[in-house]
Amino acid sequence: MNTATTRHVARLLGAVACLATAGSGIADVGPDDEIYSPQVETGEFEIEARYYDLNGNSDGANATHETRIEIGYSPTDFWRASVSPVLVNGPRSATHLHQIQIENVFALPGNGHGVWPDVGIFLSYEIGTIDNAEDELVIGPVFEKQHGAWLFNANVFMDRAMVHEPDVGLSYGWQARWTPTSGPFDLGVQGFGEHEFLDEEDEDDSAYPHAPDYAPGHRAGPALFGSVATGEESRLNWQLALLFGLDDDAANRTLRLAVEYEIEG
Repeated sequence: MNTATTRHVARLLGAVACLATAGSGIADVGPDDEIYSPQVETGEFEIEARYYDLNGNSDGANATHETRIEIGYSPTDFWRASVSPVLVNGPRSATHLHQIQIENVFALPGNGHGVWPDVGIFLSYEIGTIDNAEDELVIGPVFEKQHGAWLFNANVFMDRAMVHEPDVGLSYGWQARWTPTSGPFDLGVQGFGEHEFLDEEDEDDSAYPHAPDYAPGHRAGPALFGSVATGEESRLNWQLALLFGLDDDAANRTLRLAVEYEIEG
């Protein structure tokens, strides 16, 4: 990679990181709205910056800003590993390290053949770095299917807090992405949501005692995707999505920006 390309990548990643220090927030840290793919390529190295701007909800909460810087590598053709520190800022605290995520994707044998979607297993351990923060274990399948100009993805995850009496939750993400025959970017739509399973005591204390508790809610919206070659074996990928809350617990709007620098093996 030449010097000009290095400066260009550094400026993009720096700009995304700086966004995390802008504005103020009152809500808790937002969801990791990311679509994971079962595709793994040996020797691939990537650096990705993700930025989230959650703008309010029905309770009158203001925006929360969150930035994740992820470094990943695929040592084999079936395993991709990454580490991702999570930075959050808001009126209750200055920008701080909120969490460290260690993520793995394992591609299952037989991907790329037949009419069935490609499948992988996602496994993540999330380390809380603030007072009273709980570590969490997240696991679940990730699916991907190419059909003509369309690419479809779906993720379903179970998460468990690593405490004596853990909360258990279910989260999902889906995406439909269309690549036109010509044009500067791809078009698509994304959706995310989480469901927390409450015990009877928590359910009695909830605002909706006869309904499941959704946190941080369900959200969906349009997305744009683009990719720029930076060398013979490197690319700069980006995506921008605007997600709208579908229930009272979700933020009214979530702006999601991701920039990834990828070097093929």
